[in-house]
Amino acid sequence: MTVYNVKKIAKALPDEADWAAAETANIACSPWEAAYPAKFVSNAKLMETEDALFVRLTSYESDPVRRVLDDRGEIWTDSCLEFFFMPDSRMGVYYNFECNANACMLVGKGTQRKMRERVTPEGGSKEFFDIKAEVLGDFFRVTYRIPKSFIGGIFEPRGNFYKCQEYLPEKMHFQCWSNIIAEKPDFHKPEYFGIINFGQI
Repeated sequence: MTVYNVKKIAKALPDEADWAAAETANIACSPWEAAYPAKFVSNAKLMETEDALFVRLTSYESDPVRRVLDDRGEIWTDSCLEFFFMPDSRMGVYYNFECNANACMLVGKGTQRKMRERVTPEGGSKEFFDIKAEVLGDFFRVTYRIPKSFIGGIFEPRGNFYKCQEYLPEKMHFQCWSNIIAEKPDFHKPEYFGIINFGQI
């Protein structure tokens, strides 16, 4: 099974040196490459502090699709970097954090694709998760903070990282960190989530 080790730091915010030292998860699997051959080099990094989980997702896509300007829009159709996270594997509930290059984020909660609860923090996702989206030459990245109080207790967590885009047919793609076996694109497959180890120094 795919494993990611989250580095814990003893300060409130990670700096660039911390991010450089963090483990890299390559979003390199393309389970549906035969139908959707476009691919972009993408990766993910996580960082833990006493009260939060920090997420940084990067994709080497120089001109990302970024049409959606609202958290309630179809963000996954844009060039989208996603983190699906199950904080307590005993409960089976996982969150999907889906973010575009405009710092718009869709957040959902549930145990499967169907009947998910869309979570909209008061004041909007950008402010609540302190989302920073940057388009920097030949790549773009999103960085955000998930309060531990938002996700609750953590026990043997699982998760996956994704990169996708559905708006432009010629560049449509679906990539993941932990490989998925399914006939058609579907990121809501918690049975294929990888292991995420917390508390690594």
